[in-house]
Amino acid sequence: MRAILAAVAMLQALITGDCLLCEQCFALHTSSCSGIFMQCPSDVTHCVAGLENSTVGGDIILAAFKDCLDPSQTATCGREYSVKTSVFSGQFSRTCCDTDFCNGGDLQVPPSDNTPNGYICEDCFNNQSADPCTATGVVQCTGKQNACVGYFGTFSRPGEAGRSYSVKGCTTQDLCKLGIFNLAGTQVYNYDLQCAPALKV
Repeated sequence: MRAILAAVAMLQALITGDCLLCEQCFALHTSSCSGIFMQCPSDVTHCVAGLENSTVGGDIILAAFKDCLDPSQTATCGREYSVKTSVFSGQFSRTCCDTDFCNGGDLQVPPSDNTPNGYICEDCFNNQSADPCTATGVVQCTGKQNACVGYFGTFSRPGEAGRSYSVKGCTTQDLCKLGIFNLAGTQVYNYDLQCAPALKV
């Protein structure tokens, strides 16, 4: 059946022009998804596939997605985004490609690097208010996290309604350079984002 749908999409592309064909799907609580290949808008140059992992305490929410890439987000391709406090962690992985059907198949997500790297940041987490929280200690950064981040605003974890958060912890330079953008599952609204170099210990 999937082969038939792909053939129909290919025929449609031949008829309507040179638009990119990308697989489109979204699934919660899993590390994979599959859907159908759809024709992208004419200004789209890349397909995208990715995985979001949002963990608060012991509550882990996974969201897998594939889609046409919003042209405004091309700079986010191949970047590494992660945030870590003592209570919350988020890892957002995405890969981009630029040929028809290129984001089909299994998601290729790099493994998490949880090895402490010698950097620390102030640590706090409050999911009741967007007012800047007061650090209660420090958190050890891991992997490529070498920047400290403060996020004060509203965001929604995949599949959940938006709520106010105040967070301080470790992050990667890519998040600080490119900022936060809406993902397939995680959405952000009305926020203040602050970054500073992490402290080497």
